[in-house]
Amino acid sequence: MSNPRCDVTLAFTDEADPEGAADAVLLLAEELSLLDLASVRHATDGPAPDGTRAGDTVVWTTLLVGATSAATLRALVALAQDWLARRNSGSIDLTIDGEELRLTSVSRADQRRAVELFVARHAPREADTPDA
Repeated sequence: MSNPRCDVTLAFTDEADPEGAADAVLLLAEELSLLDLASVRHATDGPAPDGTRAGDTVVWTTLLVGATSAATLRALVALAQDWLARRNSGSIDLTIDGEELRLTSVSRADQRRAVELFVARHAPREADTPDA
């Protein structure tokens, strides 16, 4: 039986420092790599234009992350919230199955409630374990 998986797209924007957004996401990816996630990688925007030798075009401000449990999904979102709070600028759009949640500088209580609802709807369903 395979593990359930939840694929999350994290897109970071920072109107105050758009040039620094890609460097900021590299730091976020480094922090995410410390979690027990199935994968963390940059998104691609399809093949490079005709006539070039490059492969797929990388979207440096967007990460694709694989979470394998409700706990890892919660940890991912909590880390993204904390990282954003430490930056004190920008926003992160989390997308799962076409549904988007934007993390910004709203109050922590409002953000926490929105995250709880979002995670509850999208967390991978864990197999029931029989009682011992």
